[in-house]
Amino acid sequence: MKTPSLDILPVCRIRSGIVCLGLLCGFALIGCRLFYLQVLQADVGAHQAQQQHEKTVVVQPDRGVIVDSQGHPLALNVEVASLYVRPPALNDPQRVARSLAPILQMPVKELSDLFTRNQPYVWVKRNIPEPVVKKLEALNISGLGLTKEPHRFYPKGELVSHLVGFAGIDSQGLEGLELQYESYLRGEKNLVKYQRDALGRKLASPPSHDSLPLSTGYHLTLTIDEVVQFIAEVELAQALKQSGAKSGSIVIMDPATGAILAWALHPTFDPNHLGQFSTQDWRNRVVTDPYEPGSTLKIVVAAAALEERVMSPDTLIYGGDGKMSVAGTIVHDPANTSWMTFSEALAQSSNVGAIKIAMELGQDRVFRYLKAFGFGEKTEIDLPGESSGILREPNKWSGRSLSSIAMGQEIAVTPIQLVTAMSVVANGGWLMTPYVVSSILDSHGQAVLTRDPQPKRRPISLETSGTLTRILEMAVEVGTGKRARLAGYRAAGKTGTAQKIDPKTGSYSSSQVIASFVGFAPVERPRLAMLVVIDEPTIGNWGGEIAAPVFRKVAERVLPHLGVLPGGSAVIRTAAANSPISSPQPIVQ
Repeated sequence: MKTPSLDILPVCRIRSGIVCLGLLCGFALIGCRLFYLQVLQADVGAHQAQQQHEKTVVVQPDRGVIVDSQGHPLALNVEVASLYVRPPALNDPQRVARSLAPILQMPVKELSDLFTRNQPYVWVKRNIPEPVVKKLEALNISGLGLTKEPHRFYPKGELVSHLVGFAGIDSQGLEGLELQYESYLRGEKNLVKYQRDALGRKLASPPSHDSLPLSTGYHLTLTIDEVVQFIAEVELAQALKQSGAKSGSIVIMDPATGAILAWALHPTFDPNHLGQFSTQDWRNRVVTDPYEPGSTLKIVVAAAALEERVMSPDTLIYGGDGKMSVAGTIVHDPANTSWMTFSEALAQSSNVGAIKIAMELGQDRVFRYLKAFGFGEKTEIDLPGESSGILREPNKWSGRSLSSIAMGQEIAVTPIQLVTAMSVVANGGWLMTPYVVSSILDSHGQAVLTRDPQPKRRPISLETSGTLTRILEMAVEVGTGKRARLAGYRAAGKTGTAQKIDPKTGSYSSSQVIASFVGFAPVERPRLAMLVVIDEPTIGNWGGEIAAPVFRKVAERVLPHLGVLPGGSAVIRTAAANSPISSPQPIVQ
């Protein structure tokens, strides 16, 4: 047996050393890597491990509820069934499509296209009625599934639908308050975690701190009173039927605060059945559609003259026997009088009187007061789509513009602007910001937002508002607004009859008019300001004939509901009580 050569031993030692050194370096690197992962990157590793066996999903909360001022629900959520399909799991899509077509009332081709899509999950039909659900469950077709999901429901149907608006099939606000307050109603998203196995399948696990009860969207409380709203809608529908009008609206406001009590429009629509109505039916014309107001605008010209002291209630004005030449044209006056007081000119809605009052003021002051009363700008009501109306700068007026504007022409206003302007007279001179949402509550009933009355400015003094109120009360007692006179209450108001532009001729139509009345009651302490607008009546033409009686019928039913009992001081019966011609003031000819 040979022994190893002494020359080989050093070589072996070198090789062994190299191997040992390599192993030592390898273990050192592994140790460093372990230290990096286990110590320096411990939080990252734990998070990655958690992600592998936990999944977080975003759950949209139930949409907030909308209620009226008395807590009656106007918009809430109900659970409805929806049908979905998993195309890869569906056997014989064509046969299934033919079977479901009569049940779902959908074309076979449309169903076939859905069933053959290259997608793992496809909606077939949403919001399915319960009888159809039972038929689908009886078929028990593999690859089809039914699930429950929240659906917006409007328990009052057409009532106050233009104001509330509606939400889409995925609970996103599309119109009205549903759109305006979308961020509040939708609420904050909920994050829900669940455990899963190595294949990603959900595992049952006890509730944890991360799986608390889900929050809901915020709830809206409106200023609308359901009873007042119902009265307004019933009387408006009756008025349209009797007058043969195309459309109409009633807006009722608390003049002291700007809170909207009722918001009625016709034609109306049911947000639960949108497919049965046109998009024009959804249009919230009280804020979106300006129109020429006619004689109802004379209250602003009169207020300006009283505030600027260019006239008093007793000032005599020559009426020209119902005619006046303006910029080469003849203005006709239905009042058809010779001499009249300022008060009588307004009470009898004299065009000539309004023009002469405006001329005494001049175009700059007329424009300034129109702006002060809120025309030509948005009221900032909390509703989408509001129009500013049309009020041109004085440098763009023609030689006839001042006279036309005094009669309510060459200017376009929205109904919400006009009733807000009348509230200035009713509340002592303040221009209020109208609003329809009084408070917003979270899911625990805690107030997130509370709306307080917001005065913008004071266009006229308390003295002027009081004087104008007495004149407008005379308009109801002995003037053009006699049919608005209330039984047991004192009311003040102004009639309006505005000719519409004939699109064929481009001139004012002799048959198409807007009849209106704007007023407030009771005079002693106004609880409501109301505008009634009747568009294109075919039976009757005048605002005092068509719109004033609607004001009376609504007010006589609403005031007792608001706790205002009939009675009070005696009403003014004659013009002489306010306008003693025996002691006339300066004469305007």
